[in-house]
Amino acid sequence: MPRLILCLLACCAAFGQDLKLHYRSPIDGTEQPYRLYLPAGHDLARAYPLVIAMHGTGGNQDTLFDGEAYQVKPLKAAADRHGMIVVSPFGRGVTEFRGIGEHDVLSVLEDVQRRYRIDPTRITLTGHSMGGTGAAYLALHRPDVFAAAAPLAAAYSFPWLARNALTTPFLWIGGAEDSDFYHRGVSVGVERMRKFGVPVLAEVLPGEGHRGPVKDFDRVLAWLAAQRLDPHPRAYFFEADTPLHGQAWWTAIEAMREPGRMASIEAAAASSAKAQFKTNNVAAFCFDPDPEVFRRDQPVEVWTDGSRVFTGAIPAARELCLTHGRNGWQARVQTAKPRPMTAWRAHPVATAPESLDMTGTEKRLANWITDAMRAATGADLALYNGWAYRGLPLPQGTVDIVDLVQCSRPFDQYLVTVELTGRDIVEILEDNIPHPKKDRTLAVDMPGASRLVQLSGARYAYTGHKVVESTLVPDRVYRVAMEGQVVERESILLAGRFKKLDYRTTGVPLTLALYGHTAKSGKIVAAREGRVREVR
Repeated sequence: MPRLILCLLACCAAFGQDLKLHYRSPIDGTEQPYRLYLPAGHDLARAYPLVIAMHGTGGNQDTLFDGEAYQVKPLKAAADRHGMIVVSPFGRGVTEFRGIGEHDVLSVLEDVQRRYRIDPTRITLTGHSMGGTGAAYLALHRPDVFAAAAPLAAAYSFPWLARNALTTPFLWIGGAEDSDFYHRGVSVGVERMRKFGVPVLAEVLPGEGHRGPVKDFDRVLAWLAAQRLDPHPRAYFFEADTPLHGQAWWTAIEAMREPGRMASIEAAAASSAKAQFKTNNVAAFCFDPDPEVFRRDQPVEVWTDGSRVFTGAIPAARELCLTHGRNGWQARVQTAKPRPMTAWRAHPVATAPESLDMTGTEKRLANWITDAMRAATGADLALYNGWAYRGLPLPQGTVDIVDLVQCSRPFDQYLVTVELTGRDIVEILEDNIPHPKKDRTLAVDMPGASRLVQLSGARYAYTGHKVVESTLVPDRVYRVAMEGQVVERESILLAGRFKKLDYRTTGVPLTLALYGHTAKSGKIVAAREGRVREVR
């Protein structure tokens, strides 16, 4: 190589490199941007730790690098100090880094791994606000990929996946003066992590608000730099909410006995020739022996739920598929399925004769979502609205699990139930009838964002700001299902009842309610049937 080129490369390495890159999306062929920083003194001949840093609502791939609020102890200086590559994806905008947003992050990870040498045991996540929530979401769904997560001012914590953090340390940082909603959203996950002995740290910064946690990236990256992933564990516990996120290490959950409930696998290598699995709510899973844990040149004994179900060879490029039926577990060796982490729409779950969206006074997609909420909770009624709605329509034709994730963005929390009289409910409905001071939406919200309440189990009509007809009996007490956001953030206005309701948390997150409802029916149909009408 000419001496001049070597000198130029050495000079660039000495000062670090701030790069604006892109990859071509396999989904739609578009060029998707991301920002990447190579630390000062970087040597492209050695493997580096990688930090994926995720922006907040309304931000983009440049925000964490250039935004004024992030310059107290900035990201690039921290990367220099700790010798880490930092990448910030766009995430397809305001997607909560779910659905196509998650795909963007994983595609960026793959692209960076193609371009640079990355230590696969030191890939970590951080992010602010929406990005902090996204960091938690990805780490909990893919604990075999990410070594640790440091969510900053996250909104919620996906507590139903808390045990997946047994192998993934967490550092949650919030500001003491931030909205109570953020503290509640994180604390429920932290409490459940601690219940299961997860290595979790949670800090609240005195005197700081929502921006406080991003004032010291040096400390965040120092903590992330110390974390390591075990890529070849001899034992692990993994739980999944849907088969979309069913793969980890040597196993892939393919089907659940009862969709809409969590499924889990507890895996252990008793020896290099014996695998043991304990399952919960799993109908089918595949076992692809890790050659660093099991010897693939000799027979392996497989025990599942206390019974020996297989003894034999599982050669390279083959896997063992186990299916539960009337006679217990059945096993067969098959060609190993490719399961790339960027597979798209690889989990079809139902068909839809027509597309469902959130447009109109009575929204067909909301009719279907509230029906799913009511079915999952056994409630008399379910209420839902499109406040801050950032979802996508359910497509006509084949509906994939990823479509269920995307249709209800941004919120995914436990559903709650509360007892209300018909009179109470009418007052709540009236409080949410469109009004210029109450119904303002953000520029990042999708069409259909509105506080107007959609429902299952009843009907109503309104004119002006009053309900003029309804099927609700004023003195009857109804059990009503709602999103957890309603009682924690008043995403549905409650006519003076906010923080006064005696509610029960169901343990069923919205995603599971939608998946269970869909998988059990196999068909998605929702007509406009007069549930919500405006009388002119």
